[in-house]
Amino acid sequence: MSAVPRDHEITELLNRAPETPDETPMSGERLWDLVYPELRKRAQAIYRGESPGGTLSATAILNEAYVRLATEEPREWTDRQHFYAVSSGIMRNVLIDHARARTAAKRGGGATRETLDENVFPSQNADEAGYQAAQEALDRLAEKHERAALVVALRVFGGLTVTEVAKELGVSERTAKADFMIARVRLREFLA
Repeated sequence: MSAVPRDHEITELLNRAPETPDETPMSGERLWDLVYPELRKRAQAIYRGESPGGTLSATAILNEAYVRLATEEPREWTDRQHFYAVSSGIMRNVLIDHARARTAAKRGGGATRETLDENVFPSQNADEAGYQAAQEALDRLAEKHERAALVVALRVFGGLTVTEVAKELGVSERTAKADFMIARVRLREFLA
């Protein structure tokens, strides 16, 4: 590997100017090789949160997130953490879209009631309305406590531990825990 640190290389590749009009940063093999292991880990964490017998796999989550990243308008990435945070959000949206489609197909006929993480999103079912309420509550939280909302997204939908979240955001574990506690309190208020 070159003398350029891997994290710096990811940021450079993400922000590289396209050589052709159809090219996006995600179309580069080197970038994909560097980010794939972390994205796969996050997709697997999201998949573990799905109900048994679900039709969405970790591979499907990752593939759909890749397609969305590759087809969206180019953006300026601050660093790899910014990329991974956005990617986790996209994977969360894949899960929400999948839940919506599943709910639309079942229309409640014999559908079992599953709930989102009760500690974070009290009394919210894992259905379209529940995911929508959770997303709206996270958006409200992000207006005043952006980092706390990101901590929740990374922990609940990204499957990261407190230690991994702290490292990802460049804060202490104590700060990540405090942000999570703030988020839980505020989200309960928003969802009450």
